[in-house]
Amino acid sequence: MKSGFNRFFFKKEPVEGLGMFRIFFGATSVLNAVLMIPGLHEFFGPRGMMEAHSPTNLAGISLFYFFPLTSLTLSLVFGLYMISSLTLTAGLFTRVSAGVAFLSLCSLHALNNLVLHSGDTAMRLVLFLLVFSRSGDSFSLDRWFNQRGGVLKGPPRMQAPWAQRLIQIQTSFIYFSTAYYKFDGESWINGNSVYYTSRLWDFERFPVPIVFNHLPLMKPLTWISLFVEWSLGVLVWVPGLRVPVVIAGILLHLGIEWTMNIPAFEWVMMSLIFCMLSPREGRAAASRMIRMAGRMGSAIRNRVKK
Repeated sequence: MKSGFNRFFFKKEPVEGLGMFRIFFGATSVLNAVLMIPGLHEFFGPRGMMEAHSPTNLAGISLFYFFPLTSLTLSLVFGLYMISSLTLTAGLFTRVSAGVAFLSLCSLHALNNLVLHSGDTAMRLVLFLLVFSRSGDSFSLDRWFNQRGGVLKGPPRMQAPWAQRLIQIQTSFIYFSTAYYKFDGESWINGNSVYYTSRLWDFERFPVPIVFNHLPLMKPLTWISLFVEWSLGVLVWVPGLRVPVVIAGILLHLGIEWTMNIPAFEWVMMSLIFCMLSPREGRAAASRMIRMAGRMGSAIRNRVKK
């Protein structure tokens, strides 16, 4: 039992997959920051929705315990979050960037928890864990500068994956608990839930396909989505099933992203699903993405020359 525990958390593994996850998640954090800009002062400012802010009514970790909330200080903290998200994505001062992004995002969220969703909670958890990870050891400016300076040579060294394991366990628990509670819901068992949620016009992003208007056709889709969520909590740990489950989960969230306007939520969850890949699978995905980016770059250059 002890040897299995140590193998799971501390046996050294390649870090390329974790580096790709950092890029994906960091880009999602940047997207989250961009989406916050239009309503920043209305939702979090001193004259916004929450009329009074003080250390007695703040919830959780916050820089605003130490200095008053003004339009200027709010903008400064938000600027810290935006800049640290960008540097985290690029892998520049990676651990410091993750820590600053965590602290500044917690500070913003503490001002008004009425406008948050579960994806915001997941973002804070992952940013905290990235502080202790080796996500900056690959596909990062930190590594590039160290190579230029002669500090590093050769491929990235393998590292103990315990921080990534904690992210994976948290992700698995999110989906398992979601499926568990949905199994107790009558509308999920009888297959009506997806039809009902597609009627929530306030959340509509793009028009849904006409098939969503027919309840009998929506029942299989409801059960499939429930099975995918359960699989992301359980079957994703089975090596031979992991890649198909991850693909199914990403397709599920892309479908929700098309039909429902829940800012940044689906991209947060897709990045967490990507983190479930093994080092070999992560390296394979990274190689495919690099080749795709190279082909796209070549196509753009050729079009510009023409």
